[in-house]
Amino acid sequence: MQTYIILSSSYDKGGKIVLKNIVISIGREYGSGGKYIGKEVAKRLNINCYDKELIQKIYEKNGGNYSKLLEYDEMKKNKMLKTMELLSGIPENAFEDDQYQVLMDSTIKELAESESCVIIGRNSNNILKDYKNVIKIFIYSNDLEFKVKRKMEIENLSYEEALKRLKNIDKQRRKYYENVSKNSNWGDRKGYDFLIDSSVLGIEKTVDLIIDIYNHYQKI
Repeated sequence: MQTYIILSSSYDKGGKIVLKNIVISIGREYGSGGKYIGKEVAKRLNINCYDKELIQKIYEKNGGNYSKLLEYDEMKKNKMLKTMELLSGIPENAFEDDQYQVLMDSTIKELAESESCVIIGRNSNNILKDYKNVIKIFIYSNDLEFKVKRKMEIENLSYEEALKRLKNIDKQRRKYYENVSKNSNWGDRKGYDFLIDSSVLGIEKTVDLIIDIYNHYQKI
C-alpha cells in the first residue's frame, strides 16, 4: 500500500503546522457507517486507514498489556473500576487514562507527520487541530432507523439490541471525547470542517463525496 512521506514541514503565520501529506480524520456516530466509509475511502485512495490499528501501533512501540490498551480505547474508565485495578497490586493493571491518551496523541501525530491516511475517531480532530493538512469530518445520521437497520444487518442484532447498542456506544464515545478535549463537544460543528449525514446520499455516495473533498485539498 502506497504512503506519502514528508520531505519537509513548516508553520504558517497563525502557527499551524503545514505538511505535504493529507490526513482525513473521521469522527462518527455508531451506525452511521463512519468506519466502513473511512476504510473504503482509504482503499480507493490507496492510503492506510487506522482504527484499531492505532492500538497495535502503540503496543508495538511501547509494549505493555495489549488487552489493557483495548479496554481504554475510546473509553473513559469508571473511577471505581480504576480504583479496584490500582488496589489489585498488579502493575500491568495500574494504567491511567492520561497515560493512554499521551500514547494515543503521539501515535496520531507521528502518523500525520509521516503519511497520508485516514484516522477513525480517537479524538484525532482535536489532537491534530494545529495541523493544516487535516480534513476533519464528522459522519452522523438524523435518520435513527437508518442507523439501527444497518447494525441489525451487519451484526445480526434484533431491533431492540441494535437500538440499545447504538445509544450505549454513542454515549461512551461522547463521554470519552469530551473528557479528553475538555472545551469541545462531540459532533459539534466547531470541531470539524465537514459534518455529513450519511443517510442523505447513502454510504457509497458519501465515500465519493469525501474523495472529492480530498482531491480538492490536494490542489490547494
